[in-house]
Parts: sequence; C-alpha cells; structure tokens
Amino acid sequence: MKRIAIVGAGIGGLTLAHALKDHCDITVFEKGRGAGGRMSTRREGQYAFDHGAQSFTVRTPAFADWLEPLRHDGLVAEWTGPLLTLSHGKVLGPRYSNELHHVAVPGMNAITKALADGINLRSGIDVAPIASGNGPHALFDAAGTALGDFDLVISASVARHARMLFPAAAKEAPFMRDVAMRPCHALMVAFDRPWDEDWIAARIIDGPLDWLSVDCTKPGRDRSVTTLVAQTKNDWSRHHVDIAAPHLAPLLFEALKASLSLDLPEPALLKAHRWGAAFVDAPQRGGPWLDVDHGLAATGDWTATNRIEDICLSALSLAERIKAA
Repeated sequence: MKRIAIVGAGIGGLTLAHALKDHCDITVFEKGRGAGGRMSTRREGQYAFDHGAQSFTVRTPAFADWLEPLRHDGLVAEWTGPLLTLSHGKVLGPRYSNELHHVAVPGMNAITKALADGINLRSGIDVAPIASGNGPHALFDAAGTALGDFDLVISASVARHARMLFPAAAKEAPFMRDVAMRPCHALMVAFDRPWDEDWIAARIIDGPLDWLSVDCTKPGRDRSVTTLVAQTKNDWSRHHVDIAAPHLAPLLFEALKASLSLDLPEPALLKAHRWGAAFVDAPQRGGPWLDVDHGLAATGDWTATNRIEDICLSALSLAERIKAA
C-alpha cells in the first residue's frame, strides 16, 4: 500500500485524507494544535466562536451528496434568520440571499473532527521543506527529526506553505508562485445574557468591520449567552497585519459599537484573532496539482476558491486522480 503524507489538517486536507484512507496508508501532519483551519471553533471557557468560516452554501449535486452522511449524522444544519445591512449605527435595510446557509453542529470544526476519525493525524509538527528529486521522500520536521518515508507528499495548506514545502517545484510552477493571500481579523465578543434581537448576521458598510455573525443563533449553540464574531475588511487588515491581535480587540469593539444601533454592555470576553492568509488573490486557479513522477501534489483554496464547497471538491478531485494514478 502506498504511503501518503498530507501536510495541513484543514477542511481540504482532511477531505482528501478521508477519501483516500481505504486506498493508501495516510498520515496527516498539522503545524497547529489540532485540525480545523478555516473551519476552526475557538473555545474560551464557556464560550465558543466560529472565528473562521461562518457558514457555507451548496451549489452542486456532488457537494450535496458528499454532505449527506454528515447531515444524516446531525453534523450539518441550515442557519436561518433575517440578515441586515448596517452603517453608522443605523439599519439601512434587510439583506436578501437566494442561497441557503449551512453550518456544522455544534461548531464549525465538527466536520473536520468527523473527517479526522480513523486518520493518523499528528499535530504540532512543522514539516521541513523536502529535497528535490523523485519519491519516495524522507520527511523531517523543522528540528531535523525523521517523520518517515512517503511515496507521495501533498500540501493541503495555503500557497505560501506549498512554496516553502516544495521549493524546487515552486520555481517551475508559475501558478504556485503567482498566488497572493489577503489577511483578515476576527473579533470575538461574549455577553452573559441571551441575544434578544431577531436578526442573525449583518453586512457592515462603514469602518474596519465587514461582516458580523451572531454565533449563538446557529443550530446547536448555547443560546443562554450572546457570542458575536465580527470580521474585518481585507484592506484594513492588510494595513494592520503587523499589529498583535490583542492590541486590536478594543479598537475593533469600539468600531462594532459605532456600527450597531444597540447599547452593548461591557463584554464578558473580548478577543481578536489574525488570519494571515484568509482569502486568495490569484489571476487563475487551475485546480489541484499532481506531479506523479516526483511524488508531489497540492490542493487548497488557492487551487479553487475561498468557498468551502470548492475547497472540498478540489480535494475530492485530487483524490480521484491519485487513485487513478
């Protein structure tokens, strides 16, 4: 059985690992503390925040079919309710969407947790760049500790990490070199009281904030408290990317108060998180990359789009190509 290393335990990497686990010997390496990536759920005491992807939509039968077992197990549900547009403390009007919005239950990381079941997932490991040449590849961590030999090494992270992992291939692959990522900050706010408004999310026109989700209104969340996640405009984050996120939390909270037509009390919890590579800026996205001769491959949002559906479908497409090869 072929040995495959997948570097990155986000939604793309774990979708790929789950699709291949009955066909190959899979090991997933994750630099962070656990799986999730943009589908992470952050827990702070009694509070939980989906501080990455807020929801996702379904546009293709293929993705609907892939989601069906997760929906059957109660891990996926529709998130419904009124949406608003806010500006300078006023409600400009309702927002309308012709798509259903879905979330994972009880947190956005429920899907990645389910996909990781039965997978050899090794967290807290920073995989070092691999030497050029054909496989099999001997992998090492950043400290030089051997991680094993693998017939195929797959990057399932952002383009910058793919370039670092495959330095020789990156020089020869323009589509890998030309991808840039845009940052975003997430403000997490909690209040020890229920949310008593009828709306669930809002687009914010003015100031640094772009989108506000009332996390506690999602299915399976704790409705005895109010949990809010506000995400910034990309340009604002780009100009503040070097400032530590904790220093930005009070500033973003003041911006949130200025945008809302509500009197917010002192928060029970106030934190911010910086996503250095939240959105992809690419002139073209050619789909997942597979170099059979050199035993290298890559998938991720930079090979598809920022949408959860497209990231999953890109990973599933790569899985089929690997099986065929």
